[in-house]
Amino acid sequence: MQRFFFSNLIFLITVNLLIKPLWIFGIDRTVQNVVGAESYGIYFVLFSLSMLTQIMLDLGISNYNNRLIAQQEHLLNQQLSNIFSVKLILSGVYLLITIVVGLFLHYHGHVLYLLLIICLNQVLASLITYVRSNISALHHFKVDSMLSVMDKALMIIICGLLLLIPSLRSKFIIDWFVYAQLASYAITLFTALIYVLNISGKIPLNFSLTFSKDLLKSAFPFALLIALMMIYGRIDAVMIENLLPTDGEREAGLYASAFRLLDALNQFGYLFAVLLLPIFSRMLVRNQNIEELVKTAFTTIFISSTLVAVGLSFYAVPVMHLLYHESPEYSASILQWLIFCFVGTSTIYVFGTLLTANGNLYLLCSMSLVAVIVNLVLNLYFIPQLKAIGAAETATVTQILIAALNFLAAFRIFKWRINYSLIIKLIAFVLVSLMLFWGSKYVPGSWVLLGGIAGVLSLTFALSIGLIRIDKLKSLITS
Repeated sequence: MQRFFFSNLIFLITVNLLIKPLWIFGIDRTVQNVVGAESYGIYFVLFSLSMLTQIMLDLGISNYNNRLIAQQEHLLNQQLSNIFSVKLILSGVYLLITIVVGLFLHYHGHVLYLLLIICLNQVLASLITYVRSNISALHHFKVDSMLSVMDKALMIIICGLLLLIPSLRSKFIIDWFVYAQLASYAITLFTALIYVLNISGKIPLNFSLTFSKDLLKSAFPFALLIALMMIYGRIDAVMIENLLPTDGEREAGLYASAFRLLDALNQFGYLFAVLLLPIFSRMLVRNQNIEELVKTAFTTIFISSTLVAVGLSFYAVPVMHLLYHESPEYSASILQWLIFCFVGTSTIYVFGTLLTANGNLYLLCSMSLVAVIVNLVLNLYFIPQLKAIGAAETATVTQILIAALNFLAAFRIFKWRINYSLIIKLIAFVLVSLMLFWGSKYVPGSWVLLGGIAGVLSLTFALSIGLIRIDKLKSLITS
């Protein structure tokens, strides 16, 4: 199963490496530079708001469905027929609730209109996620990988044309960006539906009140978990705008500059969870030993996330100067804190996914509730004093806390013995990486070259102490 996991992970990462960096740094970043931090900040706040209420779109159905179909493939047709109609009803409820929240926050006119279009994008994205949950549950991971980047590839084409033609670039507004997303999501959803139809046959829309009640009851723990995670992961931008009435939109835009890098990295970390959830679910239902896969997946993602976080933290200033025109030094100070969230979220992608597959949803909800309370309290204290930097510090504390709780819960539930040797090696790797990147800043030369050398030396150290096993990786890849 490790070979199956890594072969699909390599394909998934390759596909994403071809598309998502170009989308994030070629399109999304360029849009912010063209329209300005304040205009993009408005979009970022509205997008974050649409994510906070997004739980009404899904109520945990996609994660529940992925786990169920991975364990019982014969239920595919029945689930598709009934769930799709439920999803359409939830979409209407979501649109209504989000617009009401927008009115409560005193949004009106063009801002409210923009929120509506962004919400329509979220509806399409949620439907895509549900359809893809069936595809990945059947272990059609390569098709799912292609669908995972299709909307971004279309956005690159559409926005690329608008940004490359000088006469259109000079007139570019944030609305065009939102419209391009709408078209890209619609085409991707249509393609995903065609593929699923080829597997299952036609999908008649059957609405059953009994089925809907049972479904929502079964999916409720997933819904509660996702809602809590969304709150502590996305409420920062909304709080920045509302707690800083004079310059909240600009601060949110500059926060978005740093958050974009974290979001880009999290998308690659999320690939682990996409593959691990159905694999863990199937292995657990078959009573297969998962400890070795958990160890390999965690070690791989921890080394990767630590290297990236440490490197970007030490070289935040030149990186932000390279990417942005507006206040790069200030954005760099945000990034230096915010990027360490990646280590926390990467850990959650392994142990949180394992606990989800094992059905420990209420335990995960309890831990996430603690994270929400900590996040809100710290944001209320730090944002008025430190602005966006305070939100970054709060985000890092929150993610590291929830990662530690997930890690400890998994060890307690599965009764694993503590691997002291591995823990010592991981701590040594972190310390050596910190020293290497810190030292590289005091050597004259290109920061790109010096950072690269520090990263290579860190990986060499990981190899020398046995954290990375070349023979094992080679066997997994070639198999």
